[in-house]
Amino acid sequence: MFHHDNCKPMHMANKIGLFFVLLFAVCFAWYFIHPVEQEMHLAMFQMSFLGFAGMNFLSFVLGAIQVYIWGYILVGLGYLVSMVGCGKSGKCCK
Repeated sequence: MFHHDNCKPMHMANKIGLFFVLLFAVCFAWYFIHPVEQEMHLAMFQMSFLGFAGMNFLSFVLGAIQVYIWGYILVGLGYLVSMVGCGKSGKCCK
């Protein structure tokens, strides 16, 4: 997956990170759009993100930064797994 000539892990991580930020923004906005079980929604945000202190701008920024970083972590782990599975030659066993 990661050993293809056109596959650049950093580029892929950026796209996945931005996708995660978009999902986070939708979830954050959903708190205000559909105000059902807001206490549970807020508690899940507080458990999931470091420094999340309520539905305010600072918490949004902190959450967005964290989900963006998770995109890089996810791609990095995928890259490591593909290196272990395929070896240094870059050709996977079938």
